[in-house]
Amino acid sequence: MKKQNNILFLFLVLIVASIISCKKEDKDDQLKDQFDRKAMLENIGNNIIIPNYLSLKTKITALETAVTAFSGSSDSASLVNVQNSFIEAYHAWQLCSVFEFGPAEQEMLRANLNTFPTDTVKINSNITSGTYDLTTIASRDSKGFPALDYLFFGTATSFNAILLSYTTDPKATNRKNYIIALMNEIKSKVNAVYTAWTAGGNYINTFTANTGSGVGSSIGVLVNQIVFDWDVLRNGQIGIPLGKKTLGTPLPEKVEAYYSKISVDLALKHYKAIEDLFSGKDGLGNDGKGFDDYLTYFDAHPLYTSGSLSDAIKAQFTLVGNKLQLIPDPLSGTILTNSAVVDNAYIEIQKAYVLLKTDMPSAMGLTIDQDPDGD
Repeated sequence: MKKQNNILFLFLVLIVASIISCKKEDKDDQLKDQFDRKAMLENIGNNIIIPNYLSLKTKITALETAVTAFSGSSDSASLVNVQNSFIEAYHAWQLCSVFEFGPAEQEMLRANLNTFPTDTVKINSNITSGTYDLTTIASRDSKGFPALDYLFFGTATSFNAILLSYTTDPKATNRKNYIIALMNEIKSKVNAVYTAWTAGGNYINTFTANTGSGVGSSIGVLVNQIVFDWDVLRNGQIGIPLGKKTLGTPLPEKVEAYYSKISVDLALKHYKAIEDLFSGKDGLGNDGKGFDDYLTYFDAHPLYTSGSLSDAIKAQFTLVGNKLQLIPDPLSGTILTNSAVVDNAYIEIQKAYVLLKTDMPSAMGLTIDQDPDGD
C-alpha cells in the first residue's frame, strides 16, 4: 500500500512539474514574440503594396491611351509613344510581381500578365484568324506584357518595318485589334486587383488584421511569395536563358523582354522591389517596419555562418544589385558573348535564394508551402 502511495505521489509531482514547465514556455514565447506585426503589415500594405499597384494602374492607363492613339493614327511618333509607355508599364509590373496573393491570386495576375517567353506562332495565328479566347489557360503565352513586347518591338527587324506592320500590312487591322484586346484584359485585371485592395474591397483590412505568424498569416504568405518571386528572378529572368536548366546550353531567346531588349533593366527593378519589401521601404526610400526589423527583433542568425541574418540578407541583396548592374543589355546577346558576367550575377542571386528560402523561414518558424523548382 505504501509503495502504491509513493508511485501516486511521484506521478502527481510529474504532472505539476509538466504544467509549470508548459506555463513557463508559454510565458517565454509571449515575451519573446511581442513584435508589432500589425505595424509592419500596415507599413507594407499602405506604403508599399497599394502605392505600387496604383503606379501600375496609372502606367497601364497611360499605355492604353497610347495604344488607342497608335491604333487610330499609326505613325512614327505614336509608335515611339507606345514603346515608351510599354517600358514604363513593364517597370511598374516588376514592383508588383511579388504580391501574388489575395486579389492578385484570384486574378492570376502573374500568369496572365507575364508568362514568358511568348509564343509568337500562336500570336500570329490569332492575328491571322482574328478569333481567340484570351481567358483560357492555353492563351497565357500569347498575351500580357511578353506578347506586347513582341508586337511593339519584334514584328519586324527595323522600326520602319514594324510601323508598316500596322499600316500597309494586310493584317494591320487584325494586329491593331489584337493589341487592343490584350490591353483591355491587362487593364481589367490590374484595375480589379487595385480596387479589391482599396475602397472597392478593402482587402487592406484583411491583410493588416491577419497578424499571426503561421503559414496562413499575412507574414507567412508574404515570405512564401518572396521566395517564389525571387525564383522568377533566379531562373526565369537569368538562370534558364543562361543555360542553368539545360546543362550549360544557353537559351537567350527565353529572356524576359527579348524584343525590347530591356531584360537586365527589368531584372534590376524586380530585385530592388523585393529588397525594398524585405526592408519595409516605400517608393521614396522611407524606411518603415519590414522583415529586416522582424528578424533583428528575434536576434536571428544565418544557419551556417555567424552574425545577423538580417544584415546577411541585406548584404547579399547589395551584391546581387552590384553584379546585375555589370550586365549590359541586351541580356540575350551578353549571354552569348560574355556569359561569365551573367553567371557571376546568377551565383549571388542563388546565395540570396538560400537565405530567403531556408534561413529566413527557419528563423520565423515558417514552412515554405511551395517549391518553384523542386530545390
